Amino acid sequence: MSEPLKIALILETSGGGSGRHVLDLAKGLVQDGHSVTVVWAPNRADADFVTALEQEQRIAAVPIAMKRSVGPKDMASLRDLRRCIEDHGPFDVIHGHSSKAGALVRLLPRGIAGARVYTPHAFRTMDPELRPLPRRMYSMIERSLEKRGDRTIVVSNAEFKHAASIGYAPAGMTRVVNGAKTPGESGRSKARDMMKLEASDVAIGFVGRLEQQKDPVRFVQAITHAAQHVPNIKGVVIGDGSLRAEAEQKSCSETIRFLGWQDGPALMSGLEIFCMTSRYEAMPYTLLEALHAGVPIITTDVGGAEETVDHGKSGYVLPLSSSPEYISGALQDLAQQPKKREAFARASSRLAETRTIQVMVDETLAVYRTALTERSVSRRSQV
Repeated sequence: MSEPLKIALILETSGGGSGRHVLDLAKGLVQDGHSVTVVWAPNRADADFVTALEQEQRIAAVPIAMKRSVGPKDMASLRDLRRCIEDHGPFDVIHGHSSKAGALVRLLPRGIAGARVYTPHAFRTMDPELRPLPRRMYSMIERSLEKRGDRTIVVSNAEFKHAASIGYAPAGMTRVVNGAKTPGESGRSKARDMMKLEASDVAIGFVGRLEQQKDPVRFVQAITHAAQHVPNIKGVVIGDGSLRAEAEQKSCSETIRFLGWQDGPALMSGLEIFCMTSRYEAMPYTLLEALHAGVPIITTDVGGAEETVDHGKSGYVLPLSSSPEYISGALQDLAQQPKKREAFARASSRLAETRTIQVMVDETLAVYRTALTERSVSRRSQV
C-alpha cells in the first residue's frame, strides 16, 4: 500500500461545481487514509459548502481572504496563503481549484515543499463571448503560470483541447472526469410531488444558475415551442440568477415552473428529460446528476457532453449554436417516444458506473503521485 499523503486543497469560490468537487475529493481522500486541509475564502463561500465542511471533523479547514478580481489585494492573499501553508504543512501536494486559487498556488515561492497541481474548472477563456483583448490577456497569464506548476487536471476532453489551444503542454495535463453518486431510492414519486407534476406530464428540467453562461432563456424558448406541438410537456427550472426575470417574462406559466434553488439531485429522478442549453462548460455536475438518476440528456455540445452522453443512445448532443426551435425538435422527439426514453435511461445508468466519486479520487491520487515523482526527478537532475 502506498504511503498516505498530506494534501492541501485551495479554493477561492466555493459555490457551484468547484465547491462540491473539493468537498467530494476531500472526503474521498480522507476516507482513503490521507490527511487533508481545505483552505477557503469566506467572502464568496456558499452556505451549504460551509455547513458541509464544518461537519467533516476529519478535514482541517482554514479560511483566508481571497478576492475573485485581480488586484493589489492578491499580494496579501499570497502572503496569507504562504503563512497558512507553512503553519499547517509541510504538504506533499498543494492543489489549487479554479483560476484565482490556481494562480496563488503556483505563485508560492519555489522553496515551499509540495507538488503544485491546478484544476481550472473551466478556463475563463472558454467563454465564447469573451472579447479578443481579455482573451489574449488571460491566455498569456495562464501560459506563464503553467510553467510554475507541476501538473494540470482538466475535467473533460473539451477542456483538454482548449488548454492546449492557449498554450498548455499536453504532456503536463491529465483528464480526470468529475464523479457523482447515485441518488437514494426515495426518488421519483416524491420528486414529482414536490414539482407539482401530473402523471401524464412529460417533465423536462433545467438545473443551474440563471446566467448568460447557462442560457436559461434559450431553454425557456425551446420548451415553449415544443409545448405547442406536445401539450403535456412541462418545463421545470431549478435555480436562480440575474436572468430569471427575463426567462419568466418569455415563458408561459402553464408550461414552465420556476422553483428557485432546490435540491437538484433529489429532484432529477422526477424528470423524463434533462436539458442543458449552456454556451460553455468544462464538466458540469448537472450532467452527472442526470446520468446517475438514469435520465435521458439533451445538451449543447459543451465540455462534459462527450463524457456523459452517448449521442443517439443515452441522449442527444446538439450544436452549440442550436436555435430554440432546433432544440425543440429534439425535445419533441423524446417527449413523444416513451420506449426510446426508457432505452436512453438504461444507457445513462450503465454509463454512470464509470463516473463515480471513487473513480475521480483514485485518478486524482494517481496525478498527485505522478507530480511528486516528476518533481523528485527534476530536483535530482538539478543537483
